[in-house]
Amino acid sequence: MTTIEKAEFAALAVAAVTFCFLTIYFSAKLRRERRKLNKRIKTLEKELRYDHLTGALSKKAFAEEVESSIAECGEGTLLLFDINSFRSVNDMFGHVAGDALIKRYAAKLLKEFSKELVGRLGGDEFLVYISGKCSREEINARLKKSGAARFSDKPTQLLITSCCGAAAAPQNGKTFDDLFAGADKALYHSKTNDNTISYCKEE
Repeated sequence: MTTIEKAEFAALAVAAVTFCFLTIYFSAKLRRERRKLNKRIKTLEKELRYDHLTGALSKKAFAEEVESSIAECGEGTLLLFDINSFRSVNDMFGHVAGDALIKRYAAKLLKEFSKELVGRLGGDEFLVYISGKCSREEINARLKKSGAARFSDKPTQLLITSCCGAAAAPQNGKTFDDLFAGADKALYHSKTNDNTISYCKEE
């Protein structure tokens, strides 16, 4: 092998080694970037799916889950909750205290309805969906057990009460929008009549 051939061979060997090294380096870098991207996507998906303050489902995620449940089971009850006089809590103690109360209230719903869907509509309004048959007596008992309808809030030293409107599938509708409209009407009835819970009448 001539000197020129040896030099060419050496150059090719260096090029091959360099190529292999760069391939390994960039492959490893690509895997790291892909892991970072997947982690970021999962974080964003979680942020979109869950309410950041309470950990309850977002309205969009909640509605999607309810639609799936109705399609699979066909029966269920949607509960719409609203804390009474919540604005006065913000006025008296500030928004930080108001947010803390929202978290405590959500915790009561999430604990009692841990096997059901719990979502936050926004502000001081929450949603619960119970799939399958559930009597009014059972719903009333679970609402009382949760303490969400009436409880003494130690940090603010206030008696916190809430109202609830309920709508059932398929009697009041077969979609989330239909059930929400029915529960909203029932909630209005609860508020105007000072009831803990009112049920949407069958159309």
